[in-house]
Amino acid sequence: RKDRTVTETMAAMKSYEAIEVEKGIVKKGNTAWQTAVILAKTISGTGNFALPFAFLNMGLLGGTLTIIGAALLTAWTLRLMQDVKYSRHIAENGLRNDTYVDIAFAGFGSLGAGFVYFITLFCLEGVCSVYLNFISQTAHSIYPGIAQDWYLLITLVFAVGMTLVNDMKFLKYASGLGIIAVSFTVIFIMYYAVANYELIEISNFPLFRFDTYFRTFGSIAFFFCVNVNAMPIEREMKNVSEWPSVTLSTTSILALVNVIYGALVFLHLDQDTCGNVVMNLVPTKNTPAWLVDVPKVTMIIELICTYPLILYAAVDIVQRSLGVRQGTWSYVTTGIMATLPAVFAQVKSFAILVNLVGGFGAAISAYCFPPLLFLKVCGNDAKTTMTKNILCVVVATIGLAMSIMTTVYAVYAMWSPFPEPEFCR
Repeated sequence: RKDRTVTETMAAMKSYEAIEVEKGIVKKGNTAWQTAVILAKTISGTGNFALPFAFLNMGLLGGTLTIIGAALLTAWTLRLMQDVKYSRHIAENGLRNDTYVDIAFAGFGSLGAGFVYFITLFCLEGVCSVYLNFISQTAHSIYPGIAQDWYLLITLVFAVGMTLVNDMKFLKYASGLGIIAVSFTVIFIMYYAVANYELIEISNFPLFRFDTYFRTFGSIAFFFCVNVNAMPIEREMKNVSEWPSVTLSTTSILALVNVIYGALVFLHLDQDTCGNVVMNLVPTKNTPAWLVDVPKVTMIIELICTYPLILYAAVDIVQRSLGVRQGTWSYVTTGIMATLPAVFAQVKSFAILVNLVGGFGAAISAYCFPPLLFLKVCGNDAKTTMTKNILCVVVATIGLAMSIMTTVYAVYAMWSPFPEPEFCR
């Protein structure tokens, strides 16, 4: 049928799965709960530590609405990507639909696939830069006797070595505990803020700040940067029809938790809030040095284990596109892919770096391209309403405008950094 919808396609898939079950073939895959945990782990990370600073620059209402809006838009665009994946166009033409690049090719051909390749690579390299910045900055705060650049170099050498050896089993296991490390650090930061700072008067602070809003919009987009990794996660589900509810519930819960965390921490730290709030953890009468170092060391270990995995993914994309898998050129591509994040990590401000990566790569991949892709592939389907098409145009337009303004602000800030307390850098 030419008007077959995604719902009907998935219903047919369910029927096929039922036949498999009758034959004694059990479809392997992740449950809805397991998928939610994977999504939560993919989303949560260094982006959490930029959120209190977002409240400082956006205002309480501005920060709250932006986080909630970004969560809902992320869930919606993930649903749009699934609609494209199971569209009549892809089914009738026998096109691949395993990855974001595949569905981009289905809509816009080689140009679309190449663009998504570039955005995915930018996001991966950008995350590597943020990780290097976070690790070197945080390690230096623990032991200032070694220069920050040396911490960066040590991390880089370890990551390149693991990428070349191509043995990631232990790192995959260790990085799988990342959500525990992030949760522990977030909880400790809230405890630290409450134990060492007085709650500020909410009436003394604007609910919405327009003058510095785009200083941190990218940090929220960075936090919800999951679209480039989404299709493989969806593909591994036992029941793909649960994808919309899983993405909506996961992003909504994360939004609620992080609004509470970000607002609570900011309302105590006030103007002392760092772009990387972990840098606010300094020894006090209530929290001795060894205690504030525990969450720092925990996050450093977690990111050191995760960083080579992300670098490997970036290297793999480039080597596959060039047809290089081993030999001299594999070392060259690994070296180049490792060097680029190290160069960007020289931007000493964590907040500026996160804002740049999120404002350009994450915003484009999540809020601009998916609506346009849906319009191209599914816009003329009988079951697609005019309202949905208009909404896609509005979201893509606003998303592009927000991305441009944030990127321009972040690039300008690289040469003219915005003010942060001295101990934040």
